[in-house]
Amino acid sequence: MNTLRTAVIGLGAAGSVHARTLASLPGIDLVALADLDPARHADHPGVPTFTDVEAMLRLGLDYCVIATPSTTHEYYALPLAAAGVPALIEKPLAPTGAAAWRIHEAFTQAGVFAAVGHTERHQAPIAELARLLNTGNFGNMWQLTTCRQGPYSGRILDVGVVLDLLVHDVDLVSWLAGQPIESVTAATRVLAGPYEDTATATTLLRGGLLAHHHADWISPFKHRVLQAHTEAGVLIADTVAGTLTHHPNTAVPAAAGAFPGVACGDAYAISLATRAAPFTVEHQLMRDALLGAPVSGLVTLAEGAATVTATEALLTAAATGRTTPVAARQPALA
Repeated sequence: MNTLRTAVIGLGAAGSVHARTLASLPGIDLVALADLDPARHADHPGVPTFTDVEAMLRLGLDYCVIATPSTTHEYYALPLAAAGVPALIEKPLAPTGAAAWRIHEAFTQAGVFAAVGHTERHQAPIAELARLLNTGNFGNMWQLTTCRQGPYSGRILDVGVVLDLLVHDVDLVSWLAGQPIESVTAATRVLAGPYEDTATATTLLRGGLLAHHHADWISPFKHRVLQAHTEAGVLIADTVAGTLTHHPNTAVPAAAGAFPGVACGDAYAISLATRAAPFTVEHQLMRDALLGAPVSGLVTLAEGAATVTATEALLTAAATGRTTPVAARQPALA
């Protein structure tokens, strides 16, 4: 196996996990780390560290992770695209749709591979839920519901709970349904500031599917649940407990053409295959893709930009109190 020379820009919580993951994977050589705070370099002994990204790029990298605050993603991504260095950019791709699409455009025009770090897709319960829905055995999807709660960590300073947490679920519902979000109704509240601490929203996807969302930083527990309501029942993925449960719909007689209703069946747990940690899966996919293997599962820049655009519409809906349409695509060079 050829070895890829990799680096990480940004050594906060996510960047440190990326660095440890890259250092442990076969086929990858972690050759550099960059952070403006020299104190963070001490946590990764033995790896060359930089405060100057331009100097780091002279090492001849095969790909680079951007794990800095989202407001700086464009600043670091555009030089990578210009230098021909593939990138894995942490979620959200950017804080605005326009910035996200500019990143997309830069890598597309340069012909350089890049992906977005929406690791929730690689959680074992979510991955199995997606596989089961794709079999068609559960019939039509009726509704999606997400809930993502926990205490404020203190580490997110540039965005609120919507762009930090709820953005995961904006990505997940569109991916699971295979349809873009077309409009959003939402409300947020600022308790401690400077950004929203709690948010609730309903997203309307193409074809009429509704997805309902709640996210907050005000709960003294960690809760991560996604419910997929289908003709065959409700599939509940709990990524904190690491479980996937099916609550079947039993047969209910109905007149021809009428909604049949639902009745409770016996719930059962769905066994999950052993799966590597989400960051590990993500970097295995990046490694294999860059080495020429046919892989799927990475989140494209177009998907990441569409998620930011929908999330931006959610914040606009909350600020105006009006249902807000989601643009199919923001101008790339606005």
